[in-house]
Amino acid sequence: MQRFLRNNGLSLVLFAAFVIFLVGQSYTGWQVENADRQEHDRPPLAYTAYLQSGHFIEATFENWESEYLQMGAYVLLTVFLFQR
Repeated sequence: MQRFLRNNGLSLVLFAAFVIFLVGQSYTGWQVENADRQEHDRPPLAYTAYLQSGHFIEATFENWESEYLQMGAYVLLTVFLFQR
């Protein structure tokens, strides 16, 4: 088990961080969506209903798109630029 953790530590930590941040994003998005619904006199959404809503899906893909664009730009720039 210790060898598995040592050999796969980076993947395990990054996967755990991904899950933690996705849960955090979904929770805060749910709070924002319900606050917006309350302002417009609409009933609040249950958390599970929010996870299936367009608001959650849109926010998630916008974040992923931005991260992929940043990483893509970083990779392309490292082809031409060097840091010492």
